Amino acid sequence: MLQYGQVTDAPVYLEDKELLGICNEFNIPELESGTVEHDTLGSVGVLMLPRRGLSGLTGSIKLLFPEPEMVSIFSRPNKAARFQVHQKIDVFDADGLNEEKSTTLITHVRALFTKNAFASVKKGEAQEDTGEFSCTYLMQRLTSSETPLVEVDLFANIYKVNGEDVWPD
Repeated sequence: MLQYGQVTDAPVYLEDKELLGICNEFNIPELESGTVEHDTLGSVGVLMLPRRGLSGLTGSIKLLFPEPEMVSIFSRPNKAARFQVHQKIDVFDADGLNEEKSTTLITHVRALFTKNAFASVKKGEAQEDTGEFSCTYLMQRLTSSETPLVEVDLFANIYKVNGEDVWPD
């Protein structure tokens, strides 16, 4: 049976507790592995294998109606901000909303903000604040599970998928 899912809400919490605002757009850092090329004499082609390190993790967040006293986190490039984005995912099937399959994807981020695009003011339009960041920690999990789908901590040298190390020691 076909099912359709959609993100219906995405509140953002600062330091795991205070509502920072409602997320209008969240560009989650991409996990990109570099490659090592092996081009040897006599081979029929170039073999490209993944290397252990990830490329830099960057992302951005756009908040709709952010809490004014909390937006200052976008302006401090030397202090890490910890926030969570709770993506509420509603799943629909032929009978309507499937509450059993609907879930919340929680993304934990520790970031150093590198760019703050202050909101422009236009009469009759919603206020939005955008911040770009370099990510030092990223973890995603579903509310139905304690095991993270993915966890990357650049300072602790952790890279796990479904709770298992990607690269063995």
